[in-house]
Amino acid sequence: MIMEISDEVLKKIPIFSGIKEEHLKNLKRIIQIQEFPENAVVIREGEKGKEIYILLNGEVEVSKSLVLNLPGLEQKEKSLTKLSADGFPFFGEMVLFDDKAERTATVITTTKCLFAVLKKSDILNLAESDAEIGYLLFKNIASALASRLKKANNDILKLTTALSLILSR
Repeated sequence: MIMEISDEVLKKIPIFSGIKEEHLKNLKRIIQIQEFPENAVVIREGEKGKEIYILLNGEVEVSKSLVLNLPGLEQKEKSLTKLSADGFPFFGEMVLFDDKAERTATVITTTKCLFAVLKKSDILNLAESDAEIGYLLFKNIASALASRLKKANNDILKLTTALSLILSR
């Protein structure tokens, strides 16, 4: 099992894009490598968390509740997507922006997986001590969040269009 992430791998991870080689050692100090077996819950929707996960190896499935958690209403989950380590996807980043943030989806491993795990406190301490790393890290996360928001807005537009068509009949 890998105990430390290599500089070559770090340079390929999109949220670390632009971080200078001489700063990688500072970043490596806060990264923990964690392995999960197949069918393990990495994060569960509705729970609180204090870390970000970056998928280094393996595949996960991301699912979300389809309905609000109301008394008497049967809970249904929908698989939204499967993610492989190819693009080094990350999740759990909302903890950086909201102290009361709850996980917005459930992530379960579909294969044995390896993750780079970054604790919120470590990220914030690093960002305070090294403004360049902090700026680039938060800029890259913000860029990814903007892309996700754009996709979510488009998905909502599709759903409201379909609902409008159904209701107009």
